[in-house]
Amino acid sequence: MRKFIRKSHLISVLALVVLSACSNSSSPSQDSDGATASTTTTIPVPTTVPWKEGAPEVAWAAWLTTFAVVDASEISESECGVFAMLVTDESLTFYSWDGVQWSDKSDVLLGGRGKYPQKVYSSDYTNDGVTDFFVTYRTRKNSGPIYGGFFAIPWSGDFRCVWNWVDIDNGRDSSKVIDDPEIDQRKGRVYGAGYVNRRYSSRRQLKYSPSANSFVFDDVYQK
Repeated sequence: MRKFIRKSHLISVLALVVLSACSNSSSPSQDSDGATASTTTTIPVPTTVPWKEGAPEVAWAAWLTTFAVVDASEISESECGVFAMLVTDESLTFYSWDGVQWSDKSDVLLGGRGKYPQKVYSSDYTNDGVTDFFVTYRTRKNSGPIYGGFFAIPWSGDFRCVWNWVDIDNGRDSSKVIDDPEIDQRKGRVYGAGYVNRRYSSRRQLKYSPSANSFVFDDVYQK
């Protein structure tokens, strides 16, 4: 009889230990039906950093770890704000930094320039001291010709802080994109086919004309 009591007492103590350990590792909660359920805690990826010097860069690097990134831009910072671009599979997104976190502002892309973005280049293409973007696309997902367009803000005027796809003028007509661009990322230059006729064609640099608020070929720019 004594042996039975001792064993029962030992079992009760062990049960209390197990219950105590369970209560320390998780806390019960009640669902809408009044039933008790165990809750678990997950730690989110830190993608927000309070404003301080270098905070946008730290938060942007953390933000990129949450996506299957195809390509990402450098950060563009000016009196108009802090912005960046991201290319994922069949998607182009545009973000602004609000001082605490990166927010999706892709509505200003107006749908982008195509379904298959490939790469985003970052440079001061408009020569105003602010980083702009040049985005390349393919006509098909993994093949086809490449084309691209400039996404930037104008120097001055009522829309000086409004991001938009900038016109490209070849001297005869204008478009938002240029076919078969050649990008010199180190020098921040974009080249495309200039005037073309039956005798010759030329690769010319595209330069920004502030008076026309458009990119033109440098042979046109000099006239």
